[in-house]
Amino acid sequence: MSRKYFAEDRIFLISWGIFTALATMLFAGTLAAPLLERWGAKGIAGFLYGFYRLTCHQMPARSWFIDDAQLAVCIRCFSTYLFLIPAGVVLFFRSVREWVRRRSFLKFVLPVSLALLSPLATDGFVQLLTPWESTHLLRFITGGLAGAGMVLFLGNLYLKFSERIEGSLR
Repeated sequence: MSRKYFAEDRIFLISWGIFTALATMLFAGTLAAPLLERWGAKGIAGFLYGFYRLTCHQMPARSWFIDDAQLAVCIRCFSTYLFLIPAGVVLFFRSVREWVRRRSFLKFVLPVSLALLSPLATDGFVQLLTPWESTHLLRFITGGLAGAGMVLFLGNLYLKFSERIEGSLR
């Protein structure tokens, strides 16, 4: 990586690197909880399950298991956390970053982000309001789309924010 490349987007690269690292840790925790429970570290596992319970229902019928131990989140949340990582990594590529940077927030980023989030919301509300249950595959797909939508939305905001900071530092 050249110094010029880093200097032009240093605020974004540092802050987005922190975001991607946190997303990776969030995902890793979903896998660590059942493994720690199976290995006898019940205190740490209990803490992780409690932490993820703040945002996930953790219903066993909607979760995957590792060696008979339930993941810390349901399949949809697992997929959302998982897709934050590769979608976030893509924004480290300058060509992708420039493409996202050139898009209008109101005309492109917001509508596309909402479109990627809408299958999750639709599927979730249909399950809530009717007796219909979606499949594990559908939950995984809708969660992944939501994760990608969140990255597009947040990535664009990070880019705009970092441009303003870079401009004020010049």
